[in-house]
Amino acid sequence: MRDLHKYLAVLSFVLLFSGHAKSIFADENGPLLDKSMFSIGAGISDNSVSGSSDETGFQFFAAYDLNQVNLMEGVKSSVEFGFMDYGFSSDSTGIWATYVAAGTIKEEFGWLARLGLDIGDDSGLMIGAGLRYTTNENMEFRGEYVVRDEVDSLQFNFLYHL
Repeated sequence: MRDLHKYLAVLSFVLLFSGHAKSIFADENGPLLDKSMFSIGAGISDNSVSGSSDETGFQFFAAYDLNQVNLMEGVKSSVEFGFMDYGFSSDSTGIWATYVAAGTIKEEFGWLARLGLDIGDDSGLMIGAGLRYTTNENMEFRGEYVVRDEVDSLQFNFLYHL
């Protein structure tokens, strides 16, 4: 019951603060973050650990486009944050954050590469690369191979741009 009181106190603080956050974080040019730059996604993965059988997992994630970061012409940048269940046991989960660079190969086909950290049952460096197919300006399908310290994943993800 004590923990419930702590959670309610934190929730109350967040709700009170969020009412004033707009005036704190917004300047005369508009809000700090642009809603149209957000995306949400989900996917399934085939996860493998050496010496173990493969398992099917899933993930949910959110992304924010970084239009101000231009690595080179035609390459877009974003940051992604997510939760993944590796599928090996009830305790095989993790949260992750990556920087993603994506470019176009031809028309709706493109590539992507990611680098970041996984924090959870497979904590450590996370690196991956893959292909993407854009159906329209709001929807994108991705196939990626992602390597972590212990778990390698072949992933199929769907991304929706808000």
